Amino acid sequence: MQQQPENLAPSNRRWLVLVGYMLISMSSQIIWLNFAGIVSPQMENIFNVGLGPISLMSGLWPLVFIPISIPTGLMVDRWGFKKVVSIGGGILVVFSWLRLLSGGSFELLFVFQSLASVGQPFVYNGISKLAGNWFPEGEQALANGIATMGQIIGMIIALVLVPIMVPSASFALLQTNMVVVSLIVTISVVFFLVFSKENPGTMVVSPVVQEKVSFQIRHLLKMKNMILLMILFLIGVGIFSGLIQWVEAILFSKGISSLYGGLIGAGMLISGIFGMVIIPLLADKYSKLKQVVIVNALLVAVLLFLFSLRVNLLYYAIIGIILGFTLLSLAPVVLQISLETAGKERAGTAASVIWLTSQVGALFFILIMPALNTFQLSMNILVSDQWFIALVFSGITMLVAVLLGAMLNDTRKGKSIRQGSESPKSNS
Repeated sequence: MQQQPENLAPSNRRWLVLVGYMLISMSSQIIWLNFAGIVSPQMENIFNVGLGPISLMSGLWPLVFIPISIPTGLMVDRWGFKKVVSIGGGILVVFSWLRLLSGGSFELLFVFQSLASVGQPFVYNGISKLAGNWFPEGEQALANGIATMGQIIGMIIALVLVPIMVPSASFALLQTNMVVVSLIVTISVVFFLVFSKENPGTMVVSPVVQEKVSFQIRHLLKMKNMILLMILFLIGVGIFSGLIQWVEAILFSKGISSLYGGLIGAGMLISGIFGMVIIPLLADKYSKLKQVVIVNALLVAVLLFLFSLRVNLLYYAIIGIILGFTLLSLAPVVLQISLETAGKERAGTAASVIWLTSQVGALFFILIMPALNTFQLSMNILVSDQWFIALVFSGITMLVAVLLGAMLNDTRKGKSIRQGSESPKSNS
């Protein structure tokens, strides 16, 4: 795929395409976590089922994501992001509405909710291709940030607003909520279908080389940057997922009520939205992608160590907000490095292997953090300061991420050197 000539201004339509994608990304998160904030007592009492089966509806989504991620990434590279994201959006729309047919049957609701998860990897793996097709290099990290920001907005809506809409165990309120969610998904997908195009008309598109799947994956896995980025995403998304899952329990053990613990978790998400825009914008402006990864990973490690201490509410609120800002801003920068490493022709596949490892990381940290806390208590270590070992372990893991970041090849450094060497010739 060949870039549009540099003397042509980028198409203003790129922002509509990006907003359309962001809305679908947001919608996928709302459906995924639709019931996470109302498990107890609402869902338990409405369907007369235990905590385990209800939590499993959300837990299956990352499991389903893992085997589907790479095939959908390959589809993005062969068919284009618009077609693949549209397929994913269509799956979300269909099964979101079908949930209403389940009535009082938890089994049917479980089936339709789980089938909706198939659409998520179709959506996620399109962002790098979209950024590469529509945005100039100086805006691509920002585009990745705005697009992934939709995921965080969706989480906030699901975890904060859904409990407000369904404050009690009322089947009628639950049905109304699912109708509202389905309408949001449908409107988002229609917006994307109407305003999105695969690329601006000013681009000259060359045929995509139809490589064998095995060759394409092997080619990416031979790149040092890709291996490092996969591990970085595993660590970063894993720690974020673990924190969001257990932040209320962590703070409750330190004497902070569940209400304030939930507010601090929401504050982490909201500050993360700003981080996913501001940090990529600065990284693009100054061409410091690798440096941002190193500095942010180091800050996150320090903040995790600080979060492990037993202090007071204001302290945790400040640390949590800064932690969300720095940790979530890593995702779009890492996605941009993957785009520049793999190239536009393999952007979808590159994104798919990175998102795949992120789901593995999410499952790992969600499970390992309470396991470490249980170990700490069983060994009678710092019983009055629970979750200390889990948070310190997470901080040490982020220090490993700092080292991995330092090992990355700087995708912007080589370009700046070439530009510097070519500038005297152009002036002569």
